[in-house]
Amino acid sequence: MTTFSDFIQKAKDDYNRVEAELKATEQKIKDAGEAADTWTKDQAAKLKADLQDAKQKVTDLAERIDREGEEAVTEAHNQAKRHWDALHAAVATYREHVAKTVDA
Repeated sequence: MTTFSDFIQKAKDDYNRVEAELKATEQKIKDAGEAADTWTKDQAAKLKADLQDAKQKVTDLAERIDREGEEAVTEAHNQAKRHWDALHAAVATYREHVAKTVDA
């Protein structure tokens, strides 16, 4: 497998895991009610939107690789990877914040 196809497969495998994690965290926030702060509530919607954007970028990249070949899409791959890595970092920060504020 090439670097591109490895990345795309990993990203696709991550979709369901990240979505499930966000749903579970949202449920914690709902269960906590007033104990959840505004940032926590607002961040859930932002991360869901970011996940959908990441999914679309990776899907677009996979389709572009199919059309144009891997050599033509190196920069798009690098951009999608940076976006995906940033999404993972944001989810981790969110998870830690929820653990400190809601689970405490």
